[in-house]
Amino acid sequence: MTYRTEYALGILSLIPLLETGATRGLGWLLTILVLYIGVPLLIWSLVVDRLASLVLRMVCRFRESSGHQYYFERQVGMPGVSRRILRDLRVLAFVFLLSALIVPQVTDITPGTPLVIVSNVFIYVAIFLLAVPSSVHVLLWVLEDSGLRCHNTKRLTVTVPAAWASRWLASIGSIGVFISFAVEMGGNLDRAVSLAFTLFVSLLPSCILAPTLFYRRLEPGIITKIRQSKAAQTMAHLFPQPAPTGPIISSPTAPTVHMFKGPEETRKS
Repeated sequence: MTYRTEYALGILSLIPLLETGATRGLGWLLTILVLYIGVPLLIWSLVVDRLASLVLRMVCRFRESSGHQYYFERQVGMPGVSRRILRDLRVLAFVFLLSALIVPQVTDITPGTPLVIVSNVFIYVAIFLLAVPSSVHVLLWVLEDSGLRCHNTKRLTVTVPAAWASRWLASIGSIGVFISFAVEMGGNLDRAVSLAFTLFVSLLPSCILAPTLFYRRLEPGIITKIRQSKAAQTMAHLFPQPAPTGPIISSPTAPTVHMFKGPEETRKS
């Protein structure tokens, strides 16, 4: 699977930073690239596999109270380009939402603060949010791509565990919150548009290139580690994988769903 589309979008989004780096020097540009892309990748590589193992252990521990069965289905390949870009946009919306909420609360910037200072503070907070809280997004991607599925024994369906969480974390309300922040800090429409454009251009490379490099370089190894972990082996003994008998229902924005025969029908056949 190639990632040419994401790499092309990421490189195009880097052009403004490259132009700035041409005037400020190579050292500034390398620092920005490490901060914007390297730091999120480093944090994700350190915590995502541990979080995934923790989730599997919790599934095994609380299996009786959940009333569901969990298992790893056979991998059929990584998600397509449209789904990966959708994930990037969700992360971007999540980062903008939390940054717009946090920056006025934890910093001393006001509507009279120069836009350069506002944008710098916003970007630093956003990079931290991309690296740490957004690890939840990355965890959900890894669990989905690893083949982990939840079998609802009552509805006879199989879904991706917590697939709704990623959509909820990047809800459409984030756009309104960020617009309110930009208008408040800008003071007028022109300054608000300038601030919003600067922040979007500055953060877009991180939200495209960091996930793309994660997919390409880190995720395959993490998935292999998860599927071969002791928790995954324990889960395989606790939850026998059901055998699908109906067509797979899929959409670009919905988790995979299967329909199954119930236990009575299986024994008869």
